[in-house]
Amino acid sequence: MQQRLEVKRSNPAVKGKLLSTLMTYLPGAWINPRNEELITLYRLRYKMAVEEQKFDTALIFLNKILEVDPMNLEARLHKGELYHRCLNDYDRAIEQYNKVIRLSSDRQAGQIHIRARAGMSEIMEMLS
Repeated sequence: MQQRLEVKRSNPAVKGKLLSTLMTYLPGAWINPRNEELITLYRLRYKMAVEEQKFDTALIFLNKILEVDPMNLEARLHKGELYHRCLNDYDRAIEQYNKVIRLSSDRQAGQIHIRARAGMSEIMEMLS
């Protein structure tokens, strides 16, 4: 015959005290960040990864920005520039530059649109 283990139920008062203690010592652990805060964090991590020349990690954080905000033209442009200048993957760079150009107009996102066109023409010139 198997022995049965006695299961102790937690006391609700103790459980509440534990949660309040955790929230006192780990105040930020229970907050769901807003999308803008996430994008700011991911952008910072992207810049750190580029400075350390960890381009694959930088791409991961750019992808995370695009998960939160799929219309973020700046992240798409940086992704194209990473493929273009750092990874020499021109097909993917052209794809990202095209997306930026299609999603923006000259007036809407001026500098981003111009940079995407400049990157695209640089690749085309290099490949011809």
